[in-house]
Amino acid sequence: MTDIIENLELDRDIIPSEEIEEQFSKKYHLLTETSVTLKTTYVDTMSVSRALKIGVSLQDNTLEVYELNSSSLQHVSRLQGHDKKITEISFHPKQESLLFSTGLDGYIKLWDLRMNGECVQEFKEDADSPIRPYECMDVSDKGNVFCTGSQLVKDESYIVFWDPRTTKPLGAYWESHTEDIIQVKFKPNTNTVLTSGATDGLINIFNLLEHEEDSALLYSLNVGNSVEKLTWLNDDQLGCVTQSDDLQIWNTATGDMIKEYSRDKVARSIKRSRDDDCYVVNMFPGPDNNNWVLAGSHGGNGNTLRSLSIADKRLSPSTDFVNNKQIVRCCHFDTHNNLLITAGESGLISVWSEEQSRERDVAHVHKNDKLHAHRHRPY
Repeated sequence: MTDIIENLELDRDIIPSEEIEEQFSKKYHLLTETSVTLKTTYVDTMSVSRALKIGVSLQDNTLEVYELNSSSLQHVSRLQGHDKKITEISFHPKQESLLFSTGLDGYIKLWDLRMNGECVQEFKEDADSPIRPYECMDVSDKGNVFCTGSQLVKDESYIVFWDPRTTKPLGAYWESHTEDIIQVKFKPNTNTVLTSGATDGLINIFNLLEHEEDSALLYSLNVGNSVEKLTWLNDDQLGCVTQSDDLQIWNTATGDMIKEYSRDKVARSIKRSRDDDCYVVNMFPGPDNNNWVLAGSHGGNGNTLRSLSIADKRLSPSTDFVNNKQIVRCCHFDTHNNLLITAGESGLISVWSEEQSRERDVAHVHKNDKLHAHRHRPY
């Protein structure tokens, strides 16, 4: 009976508010925020370009694109064309007016924001191939290849490789995973190393210079849980968030696990009482050359959102986002401008800026990025 009563306890802070203020000492303020729709909806996925264009996918299978100008978000375009849930979107790294999207309808679409958001290219496998619902995609930093990861169809799940200039696949891997592929991520600054994660509990690392899948597979790492999110933290470290909100960091050069953090550990680190209510948004390279964990709580009004820094393998309090108004589903940290962008279940896009740099002229950096982007030719 005591256990039942304890389980009914509401999630709460485990230290006084004064200590929260003191321990979460890195301060970020809400720079700007917008609601993507007047309807009751939530944001599923998000992609942010170098020039601070922000694309989000919604529950109704549409895309909304905004642009951050100084301290406000300006609506750019609304895109629609997928028949089923959109699972991933990604801006082209070399031509930021181009946005890729994929979903459970088995299509990859390429949208051109210069043409009123028109879909200018559709990528699909051969007509005699079964429809493969895609759970994920990623575009290499060089922009000349992208890949998609599929659900399990007829006992096979596929990683499919594509050239943005042609609608037919370049090739595929289908032997390394036995369940739905949830994440595919190219190693930054290269198109020759790829990692994938699936509900079979495996993270695979591939050397794409090899022609055969068996030869390309460098490591198959046993997570022991379904993979939810993967992030390259640096050249040799990969961060993994599992379906049960545990964290793992792997050395991709040796195939060894560096550190594991349980959901309970994350909950205690963000100073909350119930690990069952704790959720992890993602793990990513953050400010001051530290890796960050962004986590929150479903408890109460669902507004608790805090970051932790990872230093010397320890989780340390960093920031309390006190003006958060939603359960956050996705985020992006812009290291160039020191901005955190979040989106989630209340349909809000929120932009957070560090307080000591709040006078920084974001518009100036934004303008320089756009000039740089114009140097590249579109496909």
